[in-house]
Amino acid sequence: MGGAVESWGVVDDRESIAAIHQAIDLGLNLIDTAPIYGLGHSEAIVGKAIQGRRGEVMLATKCGQLSPTSSDQPPRRCLRPESVIRECEASLRRLRTDTIDLYQCHWPDPTTHIRDTMTALRSLLDQGKIRAIGLSNYSCDQIAAAMEFGPVHAVQPSFSMLHHRAIDDLFPFCLEHGLGVLPYSPLAKGLLCGRFTPESTFTGVRARDPDFIGDRYRRNLAVVDELRPIAETYGKTLTQFVINWTINVAGVTAPIVGAKRSSHVIEVHGALGWEISADDRRRIDVILQGATA
Repeated sequence: MGGAVESWGVVDDRESIAAIHQAIDLGLNLIDTAPIYGLGHSEAIVGKAIQGRRGEVMLATKCGQLSPTSSDQPPRRCLRPESVIRECEASLRRLRTDTIDLYQCHWPDPTTHIRDTMTALRSLLDQGKIRAIGLSNYSCDQIAAAMEFGPVHAVQPSFSMLHHRAIDDLFPFCLEHGLGVLPYSPLAKGLLCGRFTPESTFTGVRARDPDFIGDRYRRNLAVVDELRPIAETYGKTLTQFVINWTINVAGVTAPIVGAKRSSHVIEVHGALGWEISADDRRRIDVILQGATA
């Protein structure tokens, strides 16, 4: 929501706001965003959508990725204390709130000592401007280093059936230390929704993703084809099936699923209230052995 057309295609602000309202009505209460998404526009959309309903949602946003200096450059990583404080104040204004429930470092910043970043985050916590501290895209060692200088409450890793290495290391670490886990991209940028074919072509972020290119793409489609008949036995879409599997992985607190419109939210809600059998989870494990780890 709020991103550039070049990234995810056309996203209408009115549809985005309607999707957020639909999610809240269904009891889906975690909204995850970041200043870098649409250079603040995503946060502004969320802020507008939750007016009058702030108490019904948990707001998660991030810091540490600044606007690129040119269109052909990636975002700049910066977790210097003064930058973290400045970003938080800007996010509070855009989100139209006086506190952020979960404030996350978007990516590690190798140029700033984690002690300095955690000092700034602890200050925001003490002031009540944030309620919890999170780390996104951090390794176990990096999380452990941060915990030496302050509390860490949650982590946000990339995780899906196609990229499941976190099951072996990160998730056990988080269970041991009582950390929430909010995996992003559980549908692998839509690849696990089952809507793509060998003939599909891609633009935006998918066009640059190795999962959508060449032999790896064909292997991923083969995994999807093996999962599809299992999902059908439950009377669920592949999207619902994959999200349900993700929710029930040991250590996962709540997966973050992207949505453009209300129909997406309604489909996601269908992932709740049922479980994949132990036998089928074992079948899935065998299938995923051939997937990208």
